[in-house]
Amino acid sequence: MLKTICAVGIALGTAGLTGCAVTNQVHADLDYGDVAVQGVSFDTLGVGILTPSAPTGKESDKQALGDALGAALTEALPSARIMPLPQMLSAINESGLARVYADMLEEYENTGILERERLTQIGEAGGVRYLVKFNLGDFEQSSDKRLSIAGIRMFDTWRATIRVHLEVWDAVTGEIAWQGNEELVFAHEGVKERPVSFAQVARLAANDLVDKVGQSGQASSDTTPETLAAAPPREETL
Repeated sequence: MLKTICAVGIALGTAGLTGCAVTNQVHADLDYGDVAVQGVSFDTLGVGILTPSAPTGKESDKQALGDALGAALTEALPSARIMPLPQMLSAINESGLARVYADMLEEYENTGILERERLTQIGEAGGVRYLVKFNLGDFEQSSDKRLSIAGIRMFDTWRATIRVHLEVWDAVTGEIAWQGNEELVFAHEGVKERPVSFAQVARLAANDLVDKVGQSGQASSDTTPETLAAAPPREETL
C-alpha cells in the first residue's frame, strides 16, 4: 500500500513539475501537382472557395473545412483577392445564381466535374479567376491511455486523422489547374483531457496544401508544434 501511495505521489509530482506540459506530434503525407499547362496565380487573379464535399455522416464538417481553407488562404496571401466561403455564397445568391450553383455541385458529386458554363458564372459572381474545392475524405478521432498508476489515469494520448483533397479550378477555361491530397495525423499527449478537434487538423491540412499550390511533387513531414493548431484561446500555458 505504501509503495502504491509513493508511486502515485511521484507521478503527481512529476506532472506538477512539468506544469501539465503536453507533447504534440504531427505527421503529414502529401501528393500534389499542376494539372493545367498554365500556372496558378492567386495574387493577381483571385480565388473563391466553393462548398466542400464530405462523405455521408460528415456533412456537418463542410463549413469548418471551408473556414479552415479561407483562413489559410487569407494568411498566406494577404494581398490577394480571397473570397471565403460565406462571402462567396452571398455573392452567388445576390447574383441570382443559387439554383445554378446547386445544380453544379450536384453534378460534381455524380461526375467529379464542375461544368464550365456554370463555373464561369460562379467565378464572375465572385470576381475571381480560380475556384477551390476542399473535399473531406475521412476524419477519425481516438484516444489511448499512456500511463495509469493504481487505477489513476495520468497521461493520455488523443489522436485525430484527416484525409483531404484540394482542387483548384480555372473558372475561365474549366480546367483543374492544380490538385493535392493530404493525410495528416495529429497526436496530442498530456495530463488534461483535451481531444484534438476537426477544426484544428483541418486548418493544419489547409495550411500545408495552400503552401504547395503551384508546385508538383510528394512530401512527408513530422513536426512537434508547441500548441494545438487553431485552438481557442485558453488561460493555461501548454
